[in-house]
Amino acid sequence: MAQTSPQKADVVIDGRVLFQLGSIENISAEERADFANQALWQVLGNAQRQAVPPPIRVRTRQQDGLVTLRANGRHLLTVTSGDLMAGVPPQERADLWVDILQRALDRAQMERQPAYQRRMAWVSLGVFAIALLAWVLLYNVRRWLWRQQTRQGRLPMWILPSLLGAQVLVWLAAGIYICELFPEARSIRYRVFQFLRRTFTDPLFDIDGQGYSLVSIFNVVLLTLTLWIGVRLVTSAVKSRFLQAAIPDRGVQDAIATLMQVILTGIGLFLILQVLGIDLSALAILASVLGVGLGFGLQNIANNVVSGWMMLFERSIQVGDFINLGDLAGTVESIGVRSTEIRTLDRVAIIVPNAQLLENKVINWSHGHPVSQLHLPIGVAYSSDIRQVHTAVIEVASAHPSVLQYPQPRLRFLGFGNSSLDFDVLVWIRDPRLQFDIKSDLYYMLEANFRRHHIEIPFPQRDLNIRSPQWDAADWTQGLSKQTSPVLEKVEQQPPGLTTHDLLADVRDYSSLLKNHQHLQGAILERLVQQMRAEDGLEIQNRRFRLTVYANCFIGNEAVTWLAKTQNATREAAVRIGQAMVEQGIFHHVTDEHPFKDEYLFYRFYEDEP
Repeated sequence: MAQTSPQKADVVIDGRVLFQLGSIENISAEERADFANQALWQVLGNAQRQAVPPPIRVRTRQQDGLVTLRANGRHLLTVTSGDLMAGVPPQERADLWVDILQRALDRAQMERQPAYQRRMAWVSLGVFAIALLAWVLLYNVRRWLWRQQTRQGRLPMWILPSLLGAQVLVWLAAGIYICELFPEARSIRYRVFQFLRRTFTDPLFDIDGQGYSLVSIFNVVLLTLTLWIGVRLVTSAVKSRFLQAAIPDRGVQDAIATLMQVILTGIGLFLILQVLGIDLSALAILASVLGVGLGFGLQNIANNVVSGWMMLFERSIQVGDFINLGDLAGTVESIGVRSTEIRTLDRVAIIVPNAQLLENKVINWSHGHPVSQLHLPIGVAYSSDIRQVHTAVIEVASAHPSVLQYPQPRLRFLGFGNSSLDFDVLVWIRDPRLQFDIKSDLYYMLEANFRRHHIEIPFPQRDLNIRSPQWDAADWTQGLSKQTSPVLEKVEQQPPGLTTHDLLADVRDYSSLLKNHQHLQGAILERLVQQMRAEDGLEIQNRRFRLTVYANCFIGNEAVTWLAKTQNATREAAVRIGQAMVEQGIFHHVTDEHPFKDEYLFYRFYEDEP
């Protein structure tokens, strides 16, 4: 489709623009072009209606000083001053148009032959098959990449939309090419494009004497989208190549990258509007009006917007964090300009203004490190054996799959309550979102294990004293002696009270228990060493650093990763396990300059010393 000015109109055969006609004093360019197009169509129709279509001949004729074009004796158009270029005589222009018209009419007659139609039908079928094959290939690639993103989430965000756009472009290109093969389809395409051109290029509104059409709006949108993609790519490259190397804090990296993206987008939009000739004075007036509105009626909205920017720079609350805001507990789904969406454990979406997240106390379980500690208060009867209680609790905590074994679960003795011995079970979990389910599971398991160990859970006891003036003191004393005599008999049957010797015996028992625990830890470390040195354990090999080769060593951060994965522990706890092995004389730093660290340092087992 040719781009035409309002003073020109197209002369067309079968959807192909041949040349353009200008207007004269009493006749517009559109009227002249319509007359010529109708004449050409009738000439082609008359030739096709005959059994053997005769050739169409285009000639020029000079009459009364004017040069005209005729096809098979039918008048087509007259060359006027509006059709001429500077320095080009009318006859030369007419000869050029005759040549163009003759070739177009010959081609139009050839394309209307049955043999050509059959050949183009086979070509169209082949193009359709190729387009279908390309679409299926792109569809399968997009599905495979979507599965990879669902599992790993490491694909750039533009890959899947690009593949979807490529699928659409395949069919669009195939349709345009097939339409180009047939004259009827080409004519329909031309008329559709002409309708769209007039629809989109006619001005919709006028600003300061300049009209703006749908094409202008589309250009603004397209350039803005291109600008946004370019700014994202630039900021991503700057963040990955410069910010990550210069600034270790990830939150500061994101804040700087976001600020850079906003600044570049603002500058780009300003330049786009200037290039397209859009007057920015209207935008300045709009900005001033918005400023007055923000000062009077939009204070809360402005507060929420500023709070959203503060959260963006501080990175104290991020998407995916599990937080507590008052009685509300849930996961942050998105942080918008004005509000934040929090999805509760009941899968209910709560919209919270950003200002509340800054002004109120927020517990962010995922901030910094998602590993957290749970407290489960319990109470047992005074007659319970504390060591048996400790064993029953640790058995339950060690059996739950979501409880980390490093740091190890603990049982803290809180004190002597009114009716029970009070304890606090301390366990560590990796995902704070599961804390309520894990607590419920642990309480279920504790109740069952207490029954197995015959440990009683007490209930509150209250003494009720009844006073009556009708009772006689002697009767009261006699009744009291009857009630207390069985109790006294039981007390007399009990062994004498604990002595210092008994307390020392208990201490010795606890000391032997600690020794047994240390022996157990030694056995665990010995088994752990065997796993680390196995084939599926650590990668022990000769390693080079600068000009020195260190034999039979492994890397510290790889060992931390292996320990955290195999021992169900945090990286901090894995470092403590490795340091315990260093202190036990199992392995050491190759130059004995560092303790065990989560860094790129070389360590060697003493058994592998050269």
